[in-house]
Amino acid sequence: MERSKEHRLIARMSAVAVFGALSFVLTAFCQIPYASGAGYFNFGDVIDLVGAILFGPVEGALIGIIGGTFSDLFLGYMIFAPWSILAKGLMGLISGLLYIVLKKHKLLRFISLFVGATFEILVYMLCYYLNFGMAGLLSSAFDCVQAYASALIASFLYFALEKAKINEIFAHKEKS
Repeated sequence: MERSKEHRLIARMSAVAVFGALSFVLTAFCQIPYASGAGYFNFGDVIDLVGAILFGPVEGALIGIIGGTFSDLFLGYMIFAPWSILAKGLMGLISGLLYIVLKKHKLLRFISLFVGATFEILVYMLCYYLNFGMAGLLSSAFDCVQAYASALIASFLYFALEKAKINEIFAHKEKS
């Protein structure tokens, strides 16, 4: 049974909303504070990255933007909200696009997650520098742990979804 274009669009929009909400919950409520009090580790980026390679680059960007920006607003970090839009959007977009390019390579394709995570780190580095000067760049060390650990976890999670063939349900291929 062929699903209509409208049905596929609604399913994709719903998936973005659900994954965006999951990203928000894992960012806002499932945190591990850094010892210095300079932020926290969270698992929201894992969902953002899995969404980018599961659904596609635009959807991955939207998932990251929804989860990250709403978390910033909810937690009172308004100064970071515009930066999260850029950082999370680029992370999802770049990870999703590069994954499509490298999709046929069994292990190499997961580099896309680390490249996307690197762009997230770079955007936040610029944010810290512009808002807090050179001293603010120290927070980038924590961002490296956050982003690269999330990319690693997302790789393993997607690999498990793939082994269970769950990814085929959500594959971002359009049928003509």
